[in-house]
Amino acid sequence: MNKVLILLSLLIFTFTQATNVNAVTQEDEQIARTEYPTNTLYKIWLDQQINDNAALDFYNTLTEKHILELNKENKATVTYFAKGSDDTEYIMQSGGPDFYGLRFKQIGKSGIYYCLQAIPLDAWFAYGVNEFKRIKVQGSTDLEKTVMEHIYDGAVIGPNAPLSVHVQYRRGVPKGTIHKFTLESKFMNEKREIQIYLPADYNQNVAHNLVFQLDGQNYSKGAEQDPIWHGWTPLPTILDNLIYEQKIGPTIAVFIVNQGNRSKELISERMTDFIALELLPWFKENYNIVSNPKNIVVSGPSRAGFTAANTALRHSNLIGSVLSQSGSFYYTLNENRNWPIYPEFEGKLLSNYKLSAKKAIQFYLDVGLYDLGLAVVGTNRQFRDVLQLQGYQVDYYEYKGGHSHLGWRHTIANGLISLIGIN
Repeated sequence: MNKVLILLSLLIFTFTQATNVNAVTQEDEQIARTEYPTNTLYKIWLDQQINDNAALDFYNTLTEKHILELNKENKATVTYFAKGSDDTEYIMQSGGPDFYGLRFKQIGKSGIYYCLQAIPLDAWFAYGVNEFKRIKVQGSTDLEKTVMEHIYDGAVIGPNAPLSVHVQYRRGVPKGTIHKFTLESKFMNEKREIQIYLPADYNQNVAHNLVFQLDGQNYSKGAEQDPIWHGWTPLPTILDNLIYEQKIGPTIAVFIVNQGNRSKELISERMTDFIALELLPWFKENYNIVSNPKNIVVSGPSRAGFTAANTALRHSNLIGSVLSQSGSFYYTLNENRNWPIYPEFEGKLLSNYKLSAKKAIQFYLDVGLYDLGLAVVGTNRQFRDVLQLQGYQVDYYEYKGGHSHLGWRHTIANGLISLIGIN
């Protein structure tokens, strides 16, 4: 009797599943085509009519939580996916061309959500996804509160993104070495950790370029570490490749590691003096450094880009090259005075360069178009224009990316070649 009941149940289930397909009307299909405009999304919805777990099954096959598809016009569409929970109110994506982020939609009655983003073929950017939940307040019968939970991070790389060939380790390319030192600094009033990159077959008899790399802990790793969306750039590998290819001459790099309050340190004059008046003399005493200040580079991203330009302005007789990646030039040095999205006041460094006489400095500036609008893109363009009007040598580059090492790792080689490249 039990076998008969089980067989009957299976027949009913199979019949129900089969009839679900027939239950999809032409009107349903038209609505679904609008709601799920890509072929992938439409197929997931269609499969969901037969199998309640279709969306979840598809989600579980994804190694990255997004897919990139090209349409007939050869344009790119990114579909992001996220798994909700019983408390999900909504889910948001941030990163890429959409400044204010994108809100996810639910696929039918499944627990899987999606959102769509049109991107240029040469875009590359990191993104994050956050879930906003409605949680009942303990001790209350009807009050709820919204809490945010970060779900995951990822990186989108368009098929035509201008990726650098220098970021990957290559067989046959000699590897430089990393050495750690701790110096007593009177300007910083503390012991400072630095890491030094020496090129392969370092020769004390040969004069070397010198690169001071700020945010050094994020630049000192090799190419084979961590996912690409993590906050790091494999500068040792990049230097190995550039030196081997004779794109730049023999070069030493100094990774200045952040300590204490990074936000205040990097926009302080103490940091500029530490670099120019303590670190540089120490290196000239212990290593063979080219005497021309233009072979001395201060490099940094974001706030550290401000530091690089400020160091050169204050000590142009010692340091003659600035490499800035997404430099934060909107700072007034009174951080309560500027909200970077709508900066009310002009950045202090921009004013200082406008008011100062031209100095013997050369610049490489780059910035991603998806980087905080006026605050970063706008002020980098303004800084470029100020410098060019004063007659400075400026190499300026914009790309379709955001404020992250995903872009910086692929553009820093351009800056090094621009400033200390072998003609």
